[in-house]
Amino acid sequence: MFDSPFVSTKNLSIGYSKKKPLFKNLDLQLFPSSLTIITGENGVGKSTLLKTFVKILKPLDGDVCFNGKNLETISQKQLSQIVSVVLTDKLSSENLTVFDVISFGRTPYTGFWGHLSAFDEKIIRSVALELKIDGLLEKKISEISDGQKQKALIAKALVQQTEIIILDEPTAYLDFSAKEEIFSLLKKIAVEKNCAVLVSTHDIFSSLRYSDFIWAFSQGNVCAGKTNDIVLSNPMFKNISFNSQNGEIVIR
Repeated sequence: MFDSPFVSTKNLSIGYSKKKPLFKNLDLQLFPSSLTIITGENGVGKSTLLKTFVKILKPLDGDVCFNGKNLETISQKQLSQIVSVVLTDKLSSENLTVFDVISFGRTPYTGFWGHLSAFDEKIIRSVALELKIDGLLEKKISEISDGQKQKALIAKALVQQTEIIILDEPTAYLDFSAKEEIFSLLKKIAVEKNCAVLVSTHDIFSSLRYSDFIWAFSQGNVCAGKTNDIVLSNPMFKNISFNSQNGEIVIR
């Protein structure tokens, strides 16, 4: 049983034109201690929803609420202490160290000049140790593997100390074992940190093993619910069988 949602939408319409919204009347919920995945074809509107959640785009209609507070009334600074985002964009400078990258997550708390306090540094090193990348802190981001880079970006989100973490295609360039490791880590973070973790992904096979909920996007329609219910009922997953007893996923 999950608690009250951290995020809820009511009659939400998203897109770039009120005359032609990508989706209308979305009623979605993000729960604490849960991993939710968004899946669907490229261009269907997954990124548009994520951009709406972080105020890059305004809702065309309806409401997005964070702990019952309407998103429109939340400032960008307040939002940065509620939601952290991990995007697929490449880092702007490969000369940054892993420590530098993780430290950017403390920006909402460091003030105008961005000076790290001893407390900030303690949080950074503690999270790096937790994610087992503490030995990489002084390495340049260009010197580590793609899987390690993704862990550094997840660490950046964790030091931001938010209750909601949004990730866009976090396993896009990883091999199978690294994908499994990242989704296992995200599930662990959701449970142990009491976070709502939302992941946009095409990696159905790995993500289904660890997700609690799915938002399945197709043209003009979103089917949302518990993972096993959606896999069993949605035609999008017709080639996938799911054993709810042991969590085994089989692609036929």
